[in-house]
Amino acid sequence: MKETEKVSKTVEKHKTTIDLSVPWNQSLTTITTLAVLICFQIAISLNPHSGESQPPMYGDYEAQRHWMEITFNLPIEHWYVNGSHNDLLYWGLDYPPLTAYHHNLLGVITYKINKRWVELRDSRGFESVAHKIFMRVSAIVPFYIFYLPPLIYALMSSKKTSPVLYPLSLLYPALLVIDNGHFQYNSVSLGLFLFAYIFLIQNWTLLGSMFFVAALNYKQMELYHALPVFVFILSRSINQSQPLGTILKLAKIGVMVLSTFLIIWLPFILTETAKDVLIRVFPFNRGLYEDKVASFWCAFSFVLKRLPIVQNVQIYLSTALVMICSLPSLVSLFLQPSERNFRLSLTTTALSFFLFSFHVHEKTILLATIPALLLLPEYPSLVILFLNISNISIFSLCIKDNFPFALVFFFAYFVVSYSVSVYNREAKPLHILSISIGFLICILEMYGPANQRFPHIYQLANAFFSCLNFLYLLVSFTIAAFEKVKKE
Repeated sequence: MKETEKVSKTVEKHKTTIDLSVPWNQSLTTITTLAVLICFQIAISLNPHSGESQPPMYGDYEAQRHWMEITFNLPIEHWYVNGSHNDLLYWGLDYPPLTAYHHNLLGVITYKINKRWVELRDSRGFESVAHKIFMRVSAIVPFYIFYLPPLIYALMSSKKTSPVLYPLSLLYPALLVIDNGHFQYNSVSLGLFLFAYIFLIQNWTLLGSMFFVAALNYKQMELYHALPVFVFILSRSINQSQPLGTILKLAKIGVMVLSTFLIIWLPFILTETAKDVLIRVFPFNRGLYEDKVASFWCAFSFVLKRLPIVQNVQIYLSTALVMICSLPSLVSLFLQPSERNFRLSLTTTALSFFLFSFHVHEKTILLATIPALLLLPEYPSLVILFLNISNISIFSLCIKDNFPFALVFFFAYFVVSYSVSVYNREAKPLHILSISIGFLICILEMYGPANQRFPHIYQLANAFFSCLNFLYLLVSFTIAAFEKVKKE
């Protein structure tokens, strides 16, 4: 019992002491923050990108452009199928249908601006200043259409939102660097997820279910959030005094989910290529992780690679670990489906997926940090640590993208966020020390001497360091979920 009380007290220390009664001008704060935000995005956009003028693949810039080329020029039944005009080894589509539809729309717009940008096969590797501006803008605009509105609404509708934590949520660097520097559209799926979250907590369950299905059909990584969403809907739908009403409500939700899936997938069902899409979307043959990601499998690869584990066993083992680590917060959520427990479960489950699931990429840490942003008022110290460690964990990707100056953005965020913590007496010396070690690893990756025997030593050090912090955060957020069950 004494140990339990100690753990509970530790979690309690992470809670906010910010005076929320202080009035603040929300509109002025939002406008000022957005002005800073657009400056960051422009600065990132002026940076070079990975694969620039480097055949034969030309980097992620070319991947996004190529998908516009394929979806614009080829009939839908050829989008995910290997053929003479669609070599899947050359940036084949590997995201669900809504991503393909989005790129088709961008392809139409691109063709109207300059058809050379999407000419079938002849446009491969095309680069120009005008096209780069278009690609940068195409990554920025969805951020303001899909992602920012629900995030601002969710933060503003919370009674705990404060003028010092609110800007930190909007200026979170990792999403900006990945989307605006790495040519990604994570803001679309994450924005759809945030819309789903808002509708679900307001008991607009049908609309929330529809938006979550849309998020899942834009990027399959939204499966990281699927279990908490399912448990939250199920728990809030159960009415023991009206079992028939419960069945009818769940049936309506089921019809909405299936109908949304059917509408999105109908073109591929009719062309009998749905199976081809699934094979591309879930590439189990591509291994446990990409590059040097801060997952358990990569961070401890120096030990695990010596164990005789075949791929089929790895799939089952990773699934089991994800479920075991997710189960506590899911149980907490089912027993008490509060908004706070929902946010905690979304964060811990997504973090469990990132650490232990199959085929993890550096950018998928965003699936855990975005719901964590909504926990910032309740657990500022834990969340600030999480956000800063996530920034450090993607630094190897920034180096790969020829964007070493990302470290400046990360460090600025670190200084500001912990200045806020010190001001509000929430700063934890061990957290500051941990992040300082992380920055030292990043500096060594940039300027440290090369090691011929272990050429990836700094990247692996980053992955190992970040993974240890993520494991600590997973345990801390899980404990917090049960703490809330006891109190509420």
